[in-house]
Amino acid sequence: MNKILEIQGLTKYFGEQRILENLAFSLEEPKIIALVAPNGTGKTTLLNIIANIDVAESGTIQVLGQPNTNYQMFYDLSYLQDPSILYEQLTGWDHLEFVRKEQKKSKEELNELVNELGIESYLKKKVKNYSLGMKQNLLLALSLVPKPKLLLMDEPLNGLDPDSIIKVRNIMRTLNQRGVSMIISSHNLDEIEKVTEDVYFLHDGKLVEKDEVTIEAIEYIIVLKEIEKAMSFLSRINVTCRQLSEYKLQGRFTQQQMNVFHSFCEEQELTLFDCQPASGQLEKIYFNLFMKKQETQP
Repeated sequence: MNKILEIQGLTKYFGEQRILENLAFSLEEPKIIALVAPNGTGKTTLLNIIANIDVAESGTIQVLGQPNTNYQMFYDLSYLQDPSILYEQLTGWDHLEFVRKEQKKSKEELNELVNELGIESYLKKKVKNYSLGMKQNLLLALSLVPKPKLLLMDEPLNGLDPDSIIKVRNIMRTLNQRGVSMIISSHNLDEIEKVTEDVYFLHDGKLVEKDEVTIEAIEYIIVLKEIEKAMSFLSRINVTCRQLSEYKLQGRFTQQQMNVFHSFCEEQELTLFDCQPASGQLEKIYFNLFMKKQETQP
């Protein structure tokens, strides 16, 4: 079975500046992948290279078993780019009709998509009269016309109001349930945590998975019945924690402390109903990777 995406040995320079170095990545089953890094570190460049808009000095990319240089790839891959690709003098319908014809889709399929996204009310207007949020919604619609199996999304939540963000988030989840894979570049760390747990950081030219990043301690929310017994043990191993409700506590754990706590629960036959990192952990990992490095530079 062909992999959805396979990248091997990807290296890219801008002048003497290395952007990507021997980057490798493989996606074998439908997932929502978040791509996180500061501005100017290569997120958009990586997406552009996958879509064959930009080229690398070396490396290969396969999309569903075919080279990304094969034009047929665009029947399976879509790329939601920034609003600068839109034509100000054309209407939203003009854009959608062009892509529909290129992709050999029916008008019925396009109308169904437009209704699902709820964007029909402004499609007859010229794009120059669109707000940033309206442009983002049009870009999303354009990327979905081909019914892609792999969707690249560069800052898809940029300029959206809270209601639209929720709508796009739900669309992402629905698409993934239908077997669509997404690679999302975004600065909105809080929203990323609500969409996916599969987060990769672009760091020093390589992709680093979230779980590979070591940080000193992480806040966890834990749900179990014998909470007093658990809190007594946690105090003995120097875990700072507080009780949130009758069966829920929050504590700050190093990886070693969490391992010891799990062993204790097994030995004492304590059932953990839930044990998850608290929200906001992605921001801490981001800080650990990128901001600390800046603070230590002269």
